[in-house]
Amino acid sequence: MQLYRKLFHRKGHGIHSPFVFDLVTNVIEQPYPYYGYRDIDLIRLHLRLHDQAITWQDKQSSIKKYLRNQAISQKEGELLFRLANHYKPYDILTIGSSMGLAPLYLTGYSSHLHCISLESETDIATIARRNIEKKTNSPIRLIQADYLTALQETLQQFKRIDCLYLSKELTIKTINAAYHQCLPFIHDETLLIVSGIHSSSEKRNFWTQLCNDPKITVSVDLYKLGLIFFRPKLHKRMYKCCMI
Repeated sequence: MQLYRKLFHRKGHGIHSPFVFDLVTNVIEQPYPYYGYRDIDLIRLHLRLHDQAITWQDKQSSIKKYLRNQAISQKEGELLFRLANHYKPYDILTIGSSMGLAPLYLTGYSSHLHCISLESETDIATIARRNIEKKTNSPIRLIQADYLTALQETLQQFKRIDCLYLSKELTIKTINAAYHQCLPFIHDETLLIVSGIHSSSEKRNFWTQLCNDPKITVSVDLYKLGLIFFRPKLHKRMYKCCMI
């Protein structure tokens, strides 16, 4: 398996796969703003100015501190929006809500979707629900419960998963177990997005093992995010790229 260590060639230079060339040039490196960014930017601004105390993983924090250190960044979120807008997933599952930002970005291109977002932290779920309710006709259903306990019941509401998002807040035990629980619902066109793939040595090892899975054909390492494709017609490749 060939490892492309430097896909920092802009405009897709050096990429021979038409699928990945399209991904890099029309999604990852797409610089143009979308109307869908605006409403989420306003929510993010409000969170940034909010110093309310919250409890996260049994530790005291604040909304703006969580936003800065744990929630998905604006650049990452906008990429989620472009990925969803490009590949048009209908059945979307996020494990971890990032205060509602992750599912809002993934569903920003349409209201006619089926999206469930799981959140284990009570305070984060409260904020996420408030943010999700700001979107008119939101297709997002938020479930606050232990991830793996809720996932068993949640998967019964899916025939298949078109897009699966695994948040960087997940422990390695949770992320590994969640991925394997979701496998029966993953199909050839599924997009798997893994956040925080370099946030710890355990996450890096998980990412490496994931990329070597025979079911996976194309993986794209964006440092903070990892993209996984299962399309059997593609040649197996591991790419490294940078987000603009």
